[in-house]
Amino acid sequence: MRGSLLHSLLELAHATSQNLGFAHRDDVHVSYGEETITETNLLELRRRHPAIITLNTFGKKKEAKNGADWEWHIIGRRRKFRMRVQAKRLQKDDKLKIPHEVKSTKKQQIDLLIEDAKKYRLKPVYCLYSAEQQRDHWKKENVGGGYEAFEAGCLLAHAQTVKAKMPKTLGDIEQACVPWHYLVERQDYAQASLTDVLDIDGSVLRFVVSSADMRVATASDRSRDTAAAQGFPTLDELNASERPKRDIEGLVEVDEPEFERRRSEAEYRDRGIGRLVEIDVREFPERPQPRDLPDE
Repeated sequence: MRGSLLHSLLELAHATSQNLGFAHRDDVHVSYGEETITETNLLELRRRHPAIITLNTFGKKKEAKNGADWEWHIIGRRRKFRMRVQAKRLQKDDKLKIPHEVKSTKKQQIDLLIEDAKKYRLKPVYCLYSAEQQRDHWKKENVGGGYEAFEAGCLLAHAQTVKAKMPKTLGDIEQACVPWHYLVERQDYAQASLTDVLDIDGSVLRFVVSSADMRVATASDRSRDTAAAQGFPTLDELNASERPKRDIEGLVEVDEPEFERRRSEAEYRDRGIGRLVEIDVREFPERPQPRDLPDE
């Protein structure tokens, strides 16, 4: 279950990166906006994992009152992690357009996002969509051996960090981001590509078939325990009986009323929330503890 969810997040981020790069080409005249990317990715997650993922939509809004695109809950046995997410994509000219005034309130979108998240005890997050050539820190590695690293097309950043830096390009904030698959595993991964050859009437037709064979991109020297990564819980921390030793914004304990509360569709619509995504990881087995080596 864990591996399948991880693979989906890796593949969808990879596809987002490649599709956005393709859409930026001068000879391609197709709009690939935030709404399209978000809906495609969330729908695909729901389709691939119907047993653990639910997706609720509350009608298309003209303009979000609180600056959010979707609310994202990850539900464990002992605690739940809740985020309020605003999507932004990098433009073709590599610009990142964060300032945006919501006409109905005359307030900045980022301020509404942070205010509403604080009110409802959620972590305010930006999900930044980018193409491979627009990244530096999270650029894919050359792992070799017939493997290709996944591209990190979906990066998560705390909205308070975004507000403090007010980045105009991804480079202004990239090192404060983490790939969204870090919600499952804090490693970089590569996938094998297999080339099959067909011989037809003496001519050779070559085609590439993607394989599900994955491995950790061990050449990476990027830190797994940055402040940005530590701001998100691991799946094991959501299921473990012991509470995490650090404060994690958006975390709700199982014995709190908010853990079981389900807000009505009218509440979400009134607050301008278009989608609610819930991932249930309560049945995910805990990782075995590493065994101590015997004394020599």
